Amino acid sequence: MTGSLVYAINAGSSTAVTLDGVRFEADRFSSSGTPNTTSDPISGASNAALYQSERYGTFTYNIPVTQATYSVELHFVEMFHTSANSRSFSVTVEGKSLVTGLDIYKEVGHDTAYILRATNIPVSDGALTIQFTTQVDNATVSGIAVYSADGGRFEEPPIPPICPDSGPCKILPLGDSITDGIGSSGGGYRVELFRQAVANNKNITFVGSKANGPTTVDGKTFPRNHEGYSGYSINQIAGVVPSPALNSDPNIILLMIGTNDSWVEENNNGPQVMAQRLGALIDKIINAKPNALLAVAVITPRYDYARQWADSYVAVIPGVVQERINQGFNVILVDQYKGFPSNGLGTDNLHPNDTGYRFIGQTWYNAIKDYLK
Repeated sequence: MTGSLVYAINAGSSTAVTLDGVRFEADRFSSSGTPNTTSDPISGASNAALYQSERYGTFTYNIPVTQATYSVELHFVEMFHTSANSRSFSVTVEGKSLVTGLDIYKEVGHDTAYILRATNIPVSDGALTIQFTTQVDNATVSGIAVYSADGGRFEEPPIPPICPDSGPCKILPLGDSITDGIGSSGGGYRVELFRQAVANNKNITFVGSKANGPTTVDGKTFPRNHEGYSGYSINQIAGVVPSPALNSDPNIILLMIGTNDSWVEENNNGPQVMAQRLGALIDKIINAKPNALLAVAVITPRYDYARQWADSYVAVIPGVVQERINQGFNVILVDQYKGFPSNGLGTDNLHPNDTGYRFIGQTWYNAIKDYLK
């Protein structure tokens, strides 16, 4: 392609990949569609990795760029069908048709790279829009590379404010029995988090489909809602996303999960599998609420028979979260393990007591205070 590279996307993948000197970043800027991957070998490419992921369905990419003229290179592969006439779709770039009735298998066969190019595309509205529309089965794309010969640039979109200018910032406590507050005098970590917010003149409320805890804290009405499920694993929490967990449209989501995975399924899983489940849950929340702040906790310690399994999970959580941070998502890591008080667990050596919950609430507050108003 002529011109300078502006931005490239590895469609359907959460990681970047390089093909022929071009770095394709983790998938961003799509509306709708479903990511998918394959381990099949790919013909016709110097690096198969770009073509081993896809976004499929009917979907749109809006890539933020300055006013200029652009060229686009689209990378495709037929990773599923093994006969012609099984898939066809159309592609438009900035409202102009690039192709209609595209049948990748008919063009190059199965598991073979295929490239289409569009040139001389003027953009004046701040976004290069590429639409993929299904005709038979699903539209698909594996990579998008954008170039400009007249100074066009990628512009990182500004991060929208997390909390509203008026009214309370809605915080969703999401997780297992520790989110529910088992082992506390009532309300778990939410009490200390609320106390800190009130003391610092921050306007917050808790949301969720469940409720418990005191009616007042320090003379203020306590918002008792939460989304904590005693005994739930990572996958079980994924089952309540997006509904009912996100029905209240939270601004901030506090996710602490995985403690139950560290003992219920220890025989047929390990920390890497748990990390995959956590990553899938995080991605599900991000896809449902991309403008919310997702704060993911390193879980609190446990000192019972499952301590070793839990600690192995603790070790992989930061990497899972950092991967999403690197992709530009509104995600932060909150370490609830480091510095947890030695006298912070109850007699079961698993659930925090009031001392432990005060630590958790203070740690959550320290992590999100700069977003509150």
